Amino acid sequence: MKKPLLKPVLFFLLLFSFFNSSAQVADKVGTGKTPDKKDKNLLAVYDLDSNKYTVLKAGNQYWLKENLRTTKYNDSTTIATGLNDSEWKQTKSGAYSIYENNPRYEITYGKLYNGYAVASDKLCPKGWRVPSDKDWNELELFLGLPAAELNRTGERGAIAEKLKATGNWKASQFSANNSGGFSIEPAGARLDNGEYSTINQYGNFWTSTIYDDRYGLLYLWNRHANYNSNTMGRIYTLATNGYSCRCIKENK
Repeated sequence: MKKPLLKPVLFFLLLFSFFNSSAQVADKVGTGKTPDKKDKNLLAVYDLDSNKYTVLKAGNQYWLKENLRTTKYNDSTTIATGLNDSEWKQTKSGAYSIYENNPRYEITYGKLYNGYAVASDKLCPKGWRVPSDKDWNELELFLGLPAAELNRTGERGAIAEKLKATGNWKASQFSANNSGGFSIEPAGARLDNGEYSTINQYGNFWTSTIYDDRYGLLYLWNRHANYNSNTMGRIYTLATNGYSCRCIKENK
């Protein structure tokens, strides 16, 4: 006598189990482990303007996946904005701009903050902070940047394709797959003379680490990715420049 065929219910249970297992494998991006859906550190974060940010876990770190968009420090103080080129160049207080003062850029690219806003230590939502140079090194090492290159000045490694979002970069031979989930957007910069520059070409990010603050000039380390390379740049620049900011969760 022939054995009966699998009943339809059992067949669909086996099919569901297969696709569920496949989905779990697909989730193993960035951390090398299946994400813990009960991890409260992955809950959405809001700034004082009610802007919502999603959270990325990378190794032992938690980062906000979007560029900062707040108009207020975390003590509710308003951050200066609307500065003309001369005011932007001369100020030694925290300030921000939107690229070319065009609101359509803000949702995708966030705001451009000067280094004095970063140096306030109040820019990110409470419980979060602007990452240090060391924090960025840890992220880059996790994503495969050689340890020997971490503290070099200039272009390093070949990991930017893992960090860059897809879709808004100027076309080049260098791809962006965002496999690390960090979603760097080419938000450009506001230079220290007030000029807006390199949108769709560069994504620039402040760190909180001071390179030099002598002679009345503040320099901070920063990171950048660009459309025409897969390297991650590490340089220091004057705090009168305007760059994007990400936030990292404080370790307590």
